[in-house]
Amino acid sequence: LAGVTDPFPGLRPFESEEALIFRGRQQHTDELLRRLAKHRFLAVVGTSGSGKSSLVRAGLLPALDRGFLAGASSRWRIAVMHPGMAPIDNLADGLRDKDALGAADPEQLRSSSLGLVETVRDAGLAPGESLLVVADQFEELFRYARRMAETGADSEAALFVNLLLTAARRPDAPVYVVLTMRSDFLGDCAQFPGLPEAL
Repeated sequence: LAGVTDPFPGLRPFESEEALIFRGRQQHTDELLRRLAKHRFLAVVGTSGSGKSSLVRAGLLPALDRGFLAGASSRWRIAVMHPGMAPIDNLADGLRDKDALGAADPEQLRSSSLGLVETVRDAGLAPGESLLVVADQFEELFRYARRMAETGADSEAALFVNLLLTAARRPDAPVYVVLTMRSDFLGDCAQFPGLPEAL
């Protein structure tokens, strides 16, 4: 019909600004908020095409902006990234976004498992502000690790996982981590110490 706008994004995920047309997942959003408040590290796992990214982007992120995370600030810096074939560089790119920290040095991230914690400290968040790192399509990390192993190159995959886990565990760092991952990659998590336990 002429003049009728399709309210659905098609095959791409819903984005935060489309939260008003993202319907039917309020119970799931509430559960994500409950778990994130309790653990500060959250994995949204499901089959391909089940709406994991949409749930995080159009469900969880707007709920955080509205202050619905119990015991946390409603002032959030949000870094959304995909591990891809350069996970630490892509994390730095996500942190450099104006809605995140605005700056990040990949070499500081690579310096140790505290690299993300130190990057957040250096950013000088205001009292009460928190950083949320969203690692969307986390399964890309396993493809990256496999490719590096095949070529004999040193993989940064383990350090990337340690950066996220360490930051989410530190009580002195206001960092929360959410990842989305296809369920058929759950077994791959065992190659990274601490990741299965966190999941």
